[in-house]
Amino acid sequence: MEPEPKPLTARLRRARTLTARLRRARRAAVLGLACAVAAGVGCGGSERAVEAPPANFVLISIDSLRADRLGCYGAERETSPAIDALCRRGVRFDQAVAPTSWTLPSHVSLLSGQPIPVHRVVHPETRIDPARRLLAEHLKGSGYRTAGFVSAPFLHRSYGFSRGFDRWENFGAGGEPPSDEAHAVSHGDETAPQVVGAALDWLEGQPVDPEAPWFLFVHLWDVHYDFEPPAPFDRMFDPDYAGDLDAKGFQENPAIHPGMPVQDLEHLRALYDGEIRWLDSQLEPLLAALEEREKAERVVVALVADHGEEFFEHGQKGHYRNLLDISLRVPFILVDAGRLAPRTVSSVVGLDDVAPTLLGLAGLPPLPEALGRDLAPALEAGALTEAPRLLTLRQSRGLRGDGWKVIEDIATGYAVYYDLVADPGEQSPRPARSAAPERLAELEAAYGAAERHGDGLPWTGGEEAGLTPELEDRLRELGYLE
Repeated sequence: MEPEPKPLTARLRRARTLTARLRRARRAAVLGLACAVAAGVGCGGSERAVEAPPANFVLISIDSLRADRLGCYGAERETSPAIDALCRRGVRFDQAVAPTSWTLPSHVSLLSGQPIPVHRVVHPETRIDPARRLLAEHLKGSGYRTAGFVSAPFLHRSYGFSRGFDRWENFGAGGEPPSDEAHAVSHGDETAPQVVGAALDWLEGQPVDPEAPWFLFVHLWDVHYDFEPPAPFDRMFDPDYAGDLDAKGFQENPAIHPGMPVQDLEHLRALYDGEIRWLDSQLEPLLAALEEREKAERVVVALVADHGEEFFEHGQKGHYRNLLDISLRVPFILVDAGRLAPRTVSSVVGLDDVAPTLLGLAGLPPLPEALGRDLAPALEAGALTEAPRLLTLRQSRGLRGDGWKVIEDIATGYAVYYDLVADPGEQSPRPARSAAPERLAELEAAYGAAERHGDGLPWTGGEEAGLTPELEDRLRELGYLE
């Protein structure tokens, strides 16, 4: 059945309404600037220096989105026209890597600027330690209005993500409190229309006010399995498929296995791409509204993903499996119109660099205890120096540099080395102790430094998350709890 088009139409209408209001605000802002330039003072008569406008921030996180499935990252299919348009206006980080291959710790790193050995949230039943300050808390303390609209069980407020937000809403399976209905519909639920709609509503209510900048965080869950895009996106990239495979119950579905028929596997990938294209269509009104708003005020937009997704490239499906690039290489697009020239950055960066960079663009003090880099000075200078990124799963740890990676099994100490220039698909691991002992030494030194930086927190993550039985059941169904 065709999806009901009215919600998207309503959002586009709302975006046009916002556009009209922003044009009026822009005219007022231009008039005020002209008065100040002419008289050397504000038009109200008080003496004020004309300063650069403060930065407003939008951080968009898309769950389970592989970089290589976006057009701007080289995908052959037209999966992402709206995201591609955003990418053309900003900086595309070609080698952005997540610190791990699952949602919870990746988002802690994203919003704290801390790698996993520092924040130490490594288990689904633990939450962010209250001593760890998050980006929204930092911005709130600097006078920002803050809002977060999310849609994932791992972003439930029980984990501590809502700290610093004036408004925090979690839709679908991650809603508060977790309900039987949300549990039942979970992976089949389509939450992007509600999330984007709520974000547009909130954005429309924010006046253009240099004295009160704002921060908007948007998380979209829909690309995450199960892959059930609505029509016409379910047939868009595989219209001639004649089989009966669907992606319902992706983790437990016996038809989705290594060695499955090639046509079924290609259909599975086409469903994933269809999810991306559908989500892109839902995201388009928000991106259009933000671009229009840039005409009235400074808006910095960052779009990332928390991890990728596997389709048996290494014999496994889904994520939360390993530290290979198929699960770690994610998009990172950064737009600051008029300040950052559109270009591609090929050096390795991490999700823990995002929050420090946003603060750097705003000229605000850094987050306490953040180890991520403020990329803004390097972007202005035009080059980034190599800074290998720490990678962590409960059973393994790794270090990813420009063109190389080393991964060590924590229990056994066995480590492998990948030459990502000669072996970009990571099909030929070599024993690290003989092939690259210097890289293994870097891994040990980097982890030792991070752990010392995080001293005072146990590796269990600090505190129990206080999850409800319903949410525990949901996470167990997803495969994150035993």
